[in-house]
Amino acid sequence: MLQYAETICVDAKIGHVPHVVSALSDLENAGAWVTEVGQLNQLLLFYSSSNLLDLQRQRAALLAKIPQEFILQTDITTWRVIAPVLPMGVYGQAYEWRCYHVLPNEMEKVEREFLSALNRRVEVSPLMCGLISLEGTPRIAHLWPYGDVKDRQEKRAQAVAAGGWPPKVAPYLYKMKNALLSPLASSQWK
Repeated sequence: MLQYAETICVDAKIGHVPHVVSALSDLENAGAWVTEVGQLNQLLLFYSSSNLLDLQRQRAALLAKIPQEFILQTDITTWRVIAPVLPMGVYGQAYEWRCYHVLPNEMEKVEREFLSALNRRVEVSPLMCGLISLEGTPRIAHLWPYGDVKDRQEKRAQAVAAGGWPPKVAPYLYKMKNALLSPLASSQWK
């Protein structure tokens, strides 16, 4: 069965992240993180479903919570889930969001390489989700939970040393983004 997800990336006005965090204090069935390293004053919201209509309903409910007077920009992406989403729960205080822009007509190769390398990688630490964009710029993204930043460094080094990671996708990419995130108290993934 196909599973889908959406992300809402919220760029808050400088100094107003606490207002947005407060507005999201009663989240249900969604993950929420604030960027610690990467583009600052940014929040990432995540939710998933096997039904696209359910995603649209959840999107509307989440957007209604966000106080627009504190927001500069909101970017919404619908994704196809290619690596199962971890159940909601406690996984760590540092999450790594990676998003890669894929050259035209190369997504099939990127997905194949990513999935073939993933089995060995998740032996080192769990993946929260792997995603492929359904609209806009072709992108692949993944979100990894870690106990903390030191744990992330150790696990990533261990995965690289074990071989097979990172996947051999560099020839098919033209832009790479990375952010370290902290979960909000209301996030369903912590």
